[in-house]
Amino acid sequence: MTDPLLQPFKTKNLTFKNRMVHAPTTMNMSDYKGYITRRAVGAYEALAAGGFSAVCVGATCVRWEGLINERMFGIYDDTYIISHRELVEVIHNNGALAGIQLFYGGLIVGAGATSPLEPGKGWIPGTVSHGPSGKYPIGNQKPGVVTTEEYDQLVEDFAQAARRAKEAGYDYVSYHFCHGSLPHVTLSLLENQGRNDVYADRFLFCERIIQRAQELCGKDYPQIPRMVCEENFEGGYDVEYFIEHYATRLHALGIDAMDCTFGSMLPAKSRSQEVTSGEVIGGGFYVPNLVALPYIKRMRDGLKARGIDMPLMGSCNINTPDQMREMIGEGAADFFTSCRQSLDDPDFPRKIAEGREDEIRKSTRTGASLLAGNIFNKGVAGSAQNAAFSRDRDYHIVPTNRPKRVFIAGGGSGGMEYAITADEIGHDVTLFEKSGTLGGVMNWAGNYRTLRNMEQIAYQPEWHRVMIGKSKVKVQLNTELTVEKILAEKPDVVVVATGAMADLPDVPGLDAALASGFARNIDRALGEGPETLPEGQIVVWGAAEGVELALDLARAGRKVRLLEPNVNFVPTSYIGSRTRYVMMWAAEAGLTPETGISLDNVGDGTISVSHGDGRKEDIACAVLVVSPGRIAYDPISTRLAKAGIQVQVVGDARKPRSYGNSIHEAAYLARNI
Repeated sequence: MTDPLLQPFKTKNLTFKNRMVHAPTTMNMSDYKGYITRRAVGAYEALAAGGFSAVCVGATCVRWEGLINERMFGIYDDTYIISHRELVEVIHNNGALAGIQLFYGGLIVGAGATSPLEPGKGWIPGTVSHGPSGKYPIGNQKPGVVTTEEYDQLVEDFAQAARRAKEAGYDYVSYHFCHGSLPHVTLSLLENQGRNDVYADRFLFCERIIQRAQELCGKDYPQIPRMVCEENFEGGYDVEYFIEHYATRLHALGIDAMDCTFGSMLPAKSRSQEVTSGEVIGGGFYVPNLVALPYIKRMRDGLKARGIDMPLMGSCNINTPDQMREMIGEGAADFFTSCRQSLDDPDFPRKIAEGREDEIRKSTRTGASLLAGNIFNKGVAGSAQNAAFSRDRDYHIVPTNRPKRVFIAGGGSGGMEYAITADEIGHDVTLFEKSGTLGGVMNWAGNYRTLRNMEQIAYQPEWHRVMIGKSKVKVQLNTELTVEKILAEKPDVVVVATGAMADLPDVPGLDAALASGFARNIDRALGEGPETLPEGQIVVWGAAEGVELALDLARAGRKVRLLEPNVNFVPTSYIGSRTRYVMMWAAEAGLTPETGISLDNVGDGTISVSHGDGRKEDIACAVLVVSPGRIAYDPISTRLAKAGIQVQVVGDARKPRSYGNSIHEAAYLARNI
């Protein structure tokens, strides 16, 4: 095999069939006592079947008081062993190594609280928020301080959990020594200050956990800790410090490999405001791809200089096979560990192995892949793009023996997802799209020229189009599905996926300006490309939706005014986690939303507006881009009320939201025709 991703690799005690590992991802799929559920088994079964060399079960708490979510897996006593054996079995049956990550929250137990907390308490009853000093609180602003005796007991709790993991059949144990958990903040130069006991030695807690686990499990039982190798804080440790003070001691303990991460949740000042410490943990949309790769290379070089040959795992913001190969390239990591991409397409390793890379559903990283909420907001791990993940056993495709004729109006995210799913079940599907291209608003949603990573938005419609092309779905482009056609052909099911339309205000002259091209809605401006807008000043009216377009134009050197009708500017919901970057870059570009601006009249080359203080202004501009928000567009369902045809409405045609909502609704409804 010439593909480096498919090369086997041996550590001291383990053999990996390829270089792709599912990273220990917090799933929040236990029952209320922390035992494994059917949902969890299905999720890990899907990951193992996807072709990973190893699947590591995420954050499993060693003591109840360390929970950060009430549905975290537990391994508190021996009664949990048989519960975990079912996970191990489905992972092994699908040809992957099974790992488990052991966890204790510490300071981050207070994160996610929506009401005031008592000092030293977490938001879940019975949990405790505490750290080595409590000087850098996370969530609870008055955390406790871990005593020497509590540290000693936690060493034993971690080690006993490792023993249980071995008895359950796990091939190796990982540790959550990262991202603000108690082991990590004990390593921290910032949080672990002022102690006068043995744990003033910042590495001792981690060291004793590994040593005691070796006593209970044997020195040959593989341990692969997940470490923060650089805090990325002013005053925090960096890679070089980590190598000198921590990595050498880790290597001496005889670990099998090190899973490297770089960043923390501590409320400290990041070294870089462009990419903050927390964003290097699990970067958002605008965080650079392969953000951790330079750190991994420094780690490799530093270890090599000390004569240490330690296998390394690397992750974070890696979506494409080429990016994965770069992460395991010369002088980098030995393994690529996947989190979000695993959830968006658990089968991507198998697709790479089978030469089907065009079928990989690459992560868009828009919004959270945890569509049902994130781990600190009482959510269950899932994917905005892949509705089946976390419902894998319930969403297993069952072919129908009673195929129906299905007509779908609209070829956006919801329409294409429905078509692919219904076709796979065995229905006779025809997809009607009134434009000449499938994809809907996702075709232009990332059509910016100066904003980072925007090409990723196109990953989703590209995947849909590829899979439509490989299906039996009949596609009719440049064809609008009308009520008259439906009544004439009498399909069994009609799916309304016609999306949303601009919520245009009733302003004198606007209709004429839209017809002449002086005014354009944001769909047209982005669909044709921002570079096609005429020279001269550009006014964007509707900052909530139009802020990224205005920013893109300003960064390209265009003169832009950004007007918002509401008194307060709040970016639209789908911008989500991108907001911090949008506002930071807008400030750098000198772009400030002007709020409380009503649009009174649109002429030819001039618009008239009113300010919140009553002041009137005429603004000369080359073009007016209106982005006033969206309303559902459904011209079909009410007219078929008594036609005897099953009608389903999905996505923005029901209510404007995210493309993830469209995909999930379509995937569910198609399975329930």
